[in-house]
Amino acid sequence: PAWKTWGTATTVKPQTTILHSRADETVPFADSEELIRNSGLPSSALIEVGKEHRLADEESLAAMLRAVEGIQ
Repeated sequence: PAWKTWGTATTVKPQTTILHSRADETVPFADSEELIRNSGLPSSALIEVGKEHRLADEESLAAMLRAVEGIQ
């Protein structure tokens, strides 16, 4: 989701899943919402999870595993 600040891409590939915390103090959640819209992906491609930027809590890690395994 840091595409707006540090990247050049304005879209992501089909089948992309983005995990982001609304409480992220580093990257605004709205940036991920915009990236999903720019990419023509359904809102379900953005999974709201976690309590901060790092997504290192148990819930976030489990959500990452499910996303990698293709289970939503």
